[in-house]
Amino acid sequence: MKKNKYLFSFLALFLFACCDNNDNNANDSQSVNNVTINNDVTELSKRIDFTTSGVISIQNTAATGKSAAANASTSFPLVQIGEIKPPVDSQGRTLQASHVAVNGNYAYVSYIMRGDAYSGAIDVIDVSDPYKPKLVTSALIANTDITSLTYANGNLIIGGATDIDKLQSVTNPAIVINMQLSSGLLTDKYTTNYLESRVTTDVAATTSSYFAVTGDNGSLFKLSASGKAVEGKTPVADLRSIALNGDKIVTLSGTKGVNIYSQSTLALQKSFTISTDVSGAKRTMDFDGTNLLVSEGYKGLGVYDSNSGSKLQTIAIATAGEDNVTNAVSVNDGYAFVANGALGLNVYKTGTPLSLVGTLGIAGSSNYVKSSGDYIYVASGTGGLKIIKVEKPGTTFASCTLFGIYNQGLNLILNSNEIKSYSGATAINSAIVNSGAVLTHCGSISILNGLTLNSGSTFNMRGTLAQGKYLPLSSTELIINNNSLLQIEGSVVIWGDLRLNSGAKINFIGNDSSITIYGKVIKSGTVTITGNYKDTENKLK
Repeated sequence: MKKNKYLFSFLALFLFACCDNNDNNANDSQSVNNVTINNDVTELSKRIDFTTSGVISIQNTAATGKSAAANASTSFPLVQIGEIKPPVDSQGRTLQASHVAVNGNYAYVSYIMRGDAYSGAIDVIDVSDPYKPKLVTSALIANTDITSLTYANGNLIIGGATDIDKLQSVTNPAIVINMQLSSGLLTDKYTTNYLESRVTTDVAATTSSYFAVTGDNGSLFKLSASGKAVEGKTPVADLRSIALNGDKIVTLSGTKGVNIYSQSTLALQKSFTISTDVSGAKRTMDFDGTNLLVSEGYKGLGVYDSNSGSKLQTIAIATAGEDNVTNAVSVNDGYAFVANGALGLNVYKTGTPLSLVGTLGIAGSSNYVKSSGDYIYVASGTGGLKIIKVEKPGTTFASCTLFGIYNQGLNLILNSNEIKSYSGATAINSAIVNSGAVLTHCGSISILNGLTLNSGSTFNMRGTLAQGKYLPLSSTELIINNNSLLQIEGSVVIWGDLRLNSGAKINFIGNDSSITIYGKVIKSGTVTITGNYKDTENKLK
């Protein structure tokens, strides 16, 4: 059957779901009914693109009369560690990233097919190595678009729409799948629920139950986590997403607004209206304490008091345009990340009101965002999934407690014999430490372009340093000149080249320091490297 109008519009702005039962075991690549699982890490690694990896900057153009460069954040260091290209299905059609769920070091990514055909996939990405994401398994799911997924109790709960023309005795495309995971990886063991609707738009789960919402003439469903039983159902039109907060279930409808229910009984506790939205578009919500953040399409982001239903803040779309639309929001560790389609990804400090940190340009479009731990996952349509790492300060060193936060602009320049010390999280464009100067930084520092230590200077780095871009390598260098010293207590990642001129010195402190160099190491004359360290790419040898 052809996808109905509702599902078409849902997919057009971004969406998707999954499978059938079998007890066979999956090897490196195995097809079970309409699911093909690939565990060949070597083959899967070809879909990981590092060419855009490296330090990235976040811009803030809100201040009147100032350029974006002048207003880039100096307190929010970010590194793009990789991009996962979307899978191609068995018929050679490229799928589109749609949704992300995270559990520990694993990120689960769902995919859809645009147009009439139904086809989907799920990827599992391992981010246990902070700067080297691995695509460890992938499943192609024939005849099914995958809209959403969530992790619960060793299972993956999956929502979507299936092509009922390929199934006997099935009349409704909306499905929810409960897939057993094996040590976090996909398996062919799952159960399927068929729901009375055209598409399952979102899913959520607790330890005892899982929940699903369906679009069009949809409903909120409560299902047993131990079997296929539907434990409860309440009709609500045009449902887009679902969120759990304590003992409450919150649903978002494009026409009916926000409804808040009891998890145990599905009794309606509160409802309030939001901005009206275009039919069937993908939208998400997230909580910041009792504040509910709602993506409202062309109206931007709405912030509501979930207790009273009153609107606390509206963050409008800055520039009108067909593809400029707030699709999704994710709250993590004091920040809210907002996917604004062609306008990229906005970052706000949480609180009342939200305050803009800046905008991160995303090639293609920001259709969905999920932040968890140190990572931001951005689905960018046919551009696949971008993985961005937030460089957090981490350990506080005792001798650094009196150092202030860096606030001297985007280009850090120390004059000859000058001594400066900073702590916390620092993001800058470039750094030059001139002759005899001493720079000490404790925490995390990212440098978008070059870092140069001139003759007789010292850079004491405690924590993490990320510098440069992966390509073009020649445009970003870390240069250590004659008699200059880089002292490392922690980890350094150099995405470009390391140039060590005659007399250059690197000293590693402690037993746990490491250096990762993706570009070339260029040595001229005698270079001294001392201390215990891990050279992850074997470039210093």
